[in-house]
Amino acid sequence: MNIEMHIRSQKSRGSGANTFGGPDTCVAVTYTPDDQVCPRYLNRKVLAMRGIKIINCGEGYSEHRGPRSMLGQAIAEAERLVDEAMDREDKLVASA
Repeated sequence: MNIEMHIRSQKSRGSGANTFGGPDTCVAVTYTPDDQVCPRYLNRKVLAMRGIKIINCGEGYSEHRGPRSMLGQAIAEAERLVDEAMDREDKLVASA
């Protein structure tokens, strides 16, 4: 199983002073079976048909990446999930 952390950004599509009012970056972790390749776009329905599990860890503003920011906490959560999954994989390989 392949485990990856994804940090994706989106841009404002409108024009004017206040065109985008929400967070512009999201963080997710994907669990991909060995026989699959994670696609470029993280569409939950497409991933489910391919047997890929996705966990959304959070979102935030790209310019705020400190440890107390929403994005910083989402990145820390994603890193924790990846580390836990890697530890489980190591234990399964060691016990086999």
